[in-house]
Amino acid sequence: MNSTRTLWITIGTAALLTTALWIGGLVYAVNDVINPKPAPYEGTASPAQPEEENKTTIDIVALGDSLTVGTGDVSGKGYVQNVREKLAAVTKKQVNLIGNYGINGYKTDQLLNDLQKANGVPYGIEKADVVLLTIGGNDLFAVGQDVMNSQTNELDANKVRERLPEPMNRLEQILTRLAQLNPKAKIVYVGVYNPFYDLPEMRPASVHVQEWNDRAFDVANRFPNMVYVPTFDLFQLQFAKYMYSDHFHPNQEGYVRIADRVVQALE
Repeated sequence: MNSTRTLWITIGTAALLTTALWIGGLVYAVNDVINPKPAPYEGTASPAQPEEENKTTIDIVALGDSLTVGTGDVSGKGYVQNVREKLAAVTKKQVNLIGNYGINGYKTDQLLNDLQKANGVPYGIEKADVVLLTIGGNDLFAVGQDVMNSQTNELDANKVRERLPEPMNRLEQILTRLAQLNPKAKIVYVGVYNPFYDLPEMRPASVHVQEWNDRAFDVANRFPNMVYVPTFDLFQLQFAKYMYSDHFHPNQEGYVRIADRVVQALE
């Protein structure tokens, strides 16, 4: 009698435990459906999203002084159009000149003023893939006015260096502004040369030209999308062959040489 009673108690207890376990499992399962949790990550990383396809065109904006205009090139191309043609040939892409803002006689103060405006030149720069710049030759020419040493008939280096900081600082502001306007475009600053190198009394001016170029190189080196392209040596040994008759600007062949060097920097 007692054994039978104990058996039924045991069976009942087991049944209650089984029911409790079943109900607990049911609640857990329902909760997992209602509030799903992500499964532990065990696979490899999903492939990165493909980058936007490369553009099939390259848009160029050029600005600066008479070298950007192409003064001295009887073909009318100047270095800018030569760059456009040569860059198209090496990249196999359509290269468009969407704006040439070069102005004869332009100096750093004038260009800096243009870049600080809300539209116009800045708008074109923002749309460009490549920005070409020549500036500084007219500033250096102005610096060299009335600085000849009356006793030696040579440039007074001290007077020149007194005048250089102001336009050099503007050059730095110009390059910095360009980088701000378009941090993705390739910005090319074409260095200046001494257009009077063949005159013995003006050859010492090359030192100051190099000081200018050194400053430009230093500033360009701060920005990953900017490059300084030297031109001084292109005219140094065969001056007459590559200079125009005005003794200041390159001729047609001289501009081609500048363009070749710019394209090499962009490749």
